Amino acid sequence: MSTAKSTASSSPSLSIQSVFPTGASYRVSPANEPAASVYFEDSRPGEDAPVIAICLPGIGDTRRQFRLLAPLLHEQLGLRVLLGDLRGCGDSTDFSDGTAAEYSAYSPESVASDVSQLMDELHAKHPASEFVLLANSLAAGSMVLAALDKLCSSDRSGNSTTVRPSPKVKAVVLLGPVLRNSPVDTWFRPLTRVMFVKLWGGALWGAYYKTLFPGKVPPDFDAEFALLRTHLSEKKGNIVNIGRYCRADKSAVETAVAALGDAIAHATNAVASSPPPAVLAFYGRNDPDYMDFDAEVAWIKSKIPSLTCEEIENGGHYPHLEEPQRVVDALARLL
Repeated sequence: MSTAKSTASSSPSLSIQSVFPTGASYRVSPANEPAASVYFEDSRPGEDAPVIAICLPGIGDTRRQFRLLAPLLHEQLGLRVLLGDLRGCGDSTDFSDGTAAEYSAYSPESVASDVSQLMDELHAKHPASEFVLLANSLAAGSMVLAALDKLCSSDRSGNSTTVRPSPKVKAVVLLGPVLRNSPVDTWFRPLTRVMFVKLWGGALWGAYYKTLFPGKVPPDFDAEFALLRTHLSEKKGNIVNIGRYCRADKSAVETAVAALGDAIAHATNAVASSPPPAVLAFYGRNDPDYMDFDAEVAWIKSKIPSLTCEEIENGGHYPHLEEPQRVVDALARLL
């Protein structure tokens, strides 16, 4: 795999098997921590594709979570696809954690800033390209924040001749999304300090990970699970970072969900020059991350009335691994 861009001072060797053998590496380094970098795998490096898809996995996983969906996006929909590893996970580097009481480096807002920076960099080179943002679990909230940021920036740009037009987000795809704080967080977050430690955190995560597939299991699950376990055993700091993500507050994401729904409605009613982003959400009815499945789905529908929501009977936390073709077909209808 070639290197399309590296903003870090050196390019760390890759430990995760590529999804696109002929793709290229792309690293994003935030200005506030230039020695660190977020890794992306680019399926069509440098190409002026009409639509660019940016994909992020949930915590405790790598970009290979999109191994079944990404090739379909690339081949069937003709998208340029960038698969990312969350900061502190996979082939991305660790980030400074700040003080013991703060987890800003691993917050939904920080991950959203990585996505926004990537869109800005690609938009500068390919201004005609539009973006589709896809993410699983906690990372889905970061995509909501990034989409809202660009939608609001686009509105501001339209009223000013001095501001560069913002990247255009065409669609947001939420896969088993976790978009707000849960009542169990009050006792679970303190426990994560004991659970996600280098000594035994990998074994605990592996046991929990299996429960996230209560129904249909991908045909390559055993082999991929072994790869993930090996990776976590070699990069034990990733386990500690899982705990940091779990402790991050999601209040801003919950607020952003409602704000995105309002912004979409406003743009639609105002008959904007370009349509607002479509939002597509996939939920597995047996996903153990939801205490009350029906209440969770009703909540997001109330906040984003334009939402297209797909429910997978007997589905778990990873709709894109259980029903990748269904996800692609639903996205194709929106595009």
